[in-house]
Amino acid sequence: MKKTTFIKEDFKKFEDNKNVMMQLFGITCSVCGIDEIAYTAINAPKTIGQIAHEAYEENPDISDEELDKLIESPIKLWQEVDDYNSSIGVPTFVCDNCYDQLLNNEIHISNIGQEEEE
Repeated sequence: MKKTTFIKEDFKKFEDNKNVMMQLFGITCSVCGIDEIAYTAINAPKTIGQIAHEAYEENPDISDEELDKLIESPIKLWQEVDDYNSSIGVPTFVCDNCYDQLLNNEIHISNIGQEEEE
């Protein structure tokens, strides 16, 4: 079933320390494509930047290899969440402008190739 209306509780602030996910994966707003992410879907896991920040706080001498291993599973989880959200018409990442427009029902998400349920 495709989601057609959005409320504030559908999203949470996107807090990715040092914009790690943007730098590593080039993520952009799922709606308009700009690279200024402000919110993420409520079902999104902890950001890679948050995980890296916590890892460095716990162990300032953590090696790159150890950090890579630590974020391997969360990267897969993010992909699963994004795939699922896409299948139900929920943007995983949104900018401030698209967030406001979604909440005000000014724009809608389309699922190309999927029939809309009425």
